[in-house]
Amino acid sequence: MRALTFLVVDFIDKQNTWDISVTGKRVEHLSWSQIIEMHAWGMEFGSHSMSHRNLTRLNNDHLKYELAESKTSIEKMLGSCRCVSYPFNRVDRTVQRVTKECGYVYGFGGDGSHALSLKKEAVYITDTPWSFGIKVSEKPRSWYLYERFVQKVINYFTITTMLTRKA
Repeated sequence: MRALTFLVVDFIDKQNTWDISVTGKRVEHLSWSQIIEMHAWGMEFGSHSMSHRNLTRLNNDHLKYELAESKTSIEKMLGSCRCVSYPFNRVDRTVQRVTKECGYVYGFGGDGSHALSLKKEAVYITDTPWSFGIKVSEKPRSWYLYERFVQKVINYFTITTMLTRKA
């Protein structure tokens, strides 16, 4: 079974300064050497942008930088980068257009209507096997909508922590 992990390039080999793990300790992001080793064992990596900003709020130059530079950095180290996961599931037509211009084949975080707008489900430490099952099956619909609402609330607060993080 292959897995796909999305990298925030500016955070590679740095300490996570905005979240605290269950143990109360800061977590280190993957290093390039770890990423290269995992890739050699079959793990696929995609972009989650350069700095994990809300792409829908960026001007065209900053948007292109976030998408193109992260793709180029990953390709330089691993040879390819076909996928992007839009931070906070924030994507619009402009983001999709620039994503396509940058050469991505798949974009995750949209409504599922096409390859640059694939649905993704966030899995959190608070999820249970039951909530995970609802997310992946989208049934029952009422509980699925509730889980999507919870994800939006968590993403809302995540945006706040990202704005105040240290690089």
